[in-house]
Amino acid sequence: MKLKKVIATAMAAMMMSGALAGCGSSDSTTTTAAQSQAPAAGETTAAEAGETKAAPADGQTPRVLSFASQSVGSTAYARTAALAAVMNKYLPEGWSVETQPISTGGPAGTLLVEGGTCDMGEGINISNKLLVEGTYQKDIPPVENVSSILGGTDYAYYLIMFTDEFQKKNNVTTLEDLVSQKIPFKLVTKASGSAGELGASQLLDILGVSYDDITSWGGEVYHVDPNEMGDMLKENRADVSIDIVGLGQAAMSELTLTKTMFFPQLSDETLAGLADLGYVIKDMPENSWGGQDFVIKTATNSANITVSNSLPDDLVYAMTKAIVEHKDELVAQLPVMEQYMPETSGEASRNGLPLHPGAIKYYEEAGLEH
Repeated sequence: MKLKKVIATAMAAMMMSGALAGCGSSDSTTTTAAQSQAPAAGETTAAEAGETKAAPADGQTPRVLSFASQSVGSTAYARTAALAAVMNKYLPEGWSVETQPISTGGPAGTLLVEGGTCDMGEGINISNKLLVEGTYQKDIPPVENVSSILGGTDYAYYLIMFTDEFQKKNNVTTLEDLVSQKIPFKLVTKASGSAGELGASQLLDILGVSYDDITSWGGEVYHVDPNEMGDMLKENRADVSIDIVGLGQAAMSELTLTKTMFFPQLSDETLAGLADLGYVIKDMPENSWGGQDFVIKTATNSANITVSNSLPDDLVYAMTKAIVEHKDELVAQLPVMEQYMPETSGEASRNGLPLHPGAIKYYEEAGLEH
């Protein structure tokens, strides 16, 4: 089954917004790491702790690097701001990182870097892999100007739910059985072009069906924003949702605390199919959502930091070293970063893009898999 295409106008708008923001811009509407991450009272700086900044990077004049993120207030923005804060303590003299809220998520961060709009972005391992292969979208050629430095900064989990009313009426307990029996159902996913919708289409493809098949059985398929997804399920305007979300996502949390939902477990065969696509298989802890009082084995995608291939190796080495060796400082900035596992940062499954030579140099010296 073909992947749903990113809406062309949305992508054009994204690229235009990045062009207007500019690469390395210090526009007052963006939050610079230097402004927002000065040491708090009593905080120990790198110099005070006996650490020094990296030696100057060769070949380029030091400047402010732009780090594309999603909108202010989003979890992605908080995460990139925390990453920037830590990197800025250890970069070569004169270099700094500035978070810019110009990405729409999904493949956007990687594409903004690929197109030269920004120096850095936040990518998703699954869409990155497709972008490298040139199979994400027919009119987007394979990326060539962007690489990764580390992955696993965030994980979003496949979350599949049936409304309680639908599950009891049809006495079906797995998505596989629902599809194999061709039971008509109203499916809701995120909008086309999102990581959630990409995941939904890939999962259905593994099960051997398409959105068109669902409608041919008398069902319906909707692609909407997260808040509307929750409303549709709450009001029984949808029966089934397939999404990829971070734990604690507001819309799904509110839904599951106010309405009884059924959480099906994907089969080992289905999970193996998702793993073949690059998803990382993990346990979703019990009580991640209201009414989910058991562990669910599921698939996750992994967020990573993408950078322009034009950045100096020594600079990227310093970026990678700063994050991998200072998880404690990340967690102090943003407690949810506790889930980041530095020892797996360089693994291909968590990045989806080739690693930058500067990152490879660090992982080889540190004896870490890459």
